[in-house]
Amino acid sequence: MMFRSKVKLGFSWLADSLTLFKQHPAKWMGLSSMYLVFFQFLPILLLGIIEQINQAHGSIIILFLVGLLGLALTFSWPIFTSVVIGVCRETHADRPTPVTEVLHRVKPHAKQLIFLGVVFFAYRLVMIAFTEADIQALDLQQMDKEIMPIGFWWLMLKLMVLQVPLLLATWYSPLLISYHQYSVFKSIGHSVWAALNNITALITAWVSLTLAVVVVMLLLGLLIGVIAIFAKGLAAFLGLIVVMFVSLMATAFLFSIQYFSFLAMYYKKGEDFVS
Repeated sequence: MMFRSKVKLGFSWLADSLTLFKQHPAKWMGLSSMYLVFFQFLPILLLGIIEQINQAHGSIIILFLVGLLGLALTFSWPIFTSVVIGVCRETHADRPTPVTEVLHRVKPHAKQLIFLGVVFFAYRLVMIAFTEADIQALDLQQMDKEIMPIGFWWLMLKLMVLQVPLLLATWYSPLLISYHQYSVFKSIGHSVWAALNNITALITAWVSLTLAVVVVMLLLGLLIGVIAIFAKGLAAFLGLIVVMFVSLMATAFLFSIQYFSFLAMYYKKGEDFVS
């Protein structure tokens, strides 16, 4: 019975996320765009710029500034996450609170949130150290064949195992700092405990969202395939638009699921956020 109720809870988070998204789709697409640009695409771009500067033996000052910008983005994602969840709360409560006001509420906890970003950055460095030998051992020529070498699958397994604690620790920790005034390490420990406590519901919501994304991509892919028969250029453009649109939607829904799971775990029915 408990398992069924947890599964039902996970489905309800996804349904509630859809309702929340439909209230202000432009707002959620905008916030998702900011997240993908500043915390996914831009860091990769900066790494490429740093590599080019190193190869060209460019200015040390420019290299330092680019690296500093990359670290600033890496360390500041907990602030952005806290703001987005705060916006979720205000929208869900039907309050026309501007994003700047939500940011003002999170601002007093900025130092701790940045330190949280530093802690998780250090963990990612540990992940790199643990997998560096496996990456170097891969035979790139063998990977070009249809069958991947056993070393590749071992690397993927190791990365998945190392990624699980990171996912559990990051799911609630920024919110516990911003809205419950937890210390950094207390928030990490409590996030892991809370995520494990809700793991059935979370997996249900994550898997359901993933399957929904796959179905949407398949249907739109078939449509674009038909268009490609008549206009390849248009089909390529539409394909890019579809990938971007689905990525933004999935990101928005992940934030909403994070919000509703946080609400269910830490607040009684009708109880408001405290900051």
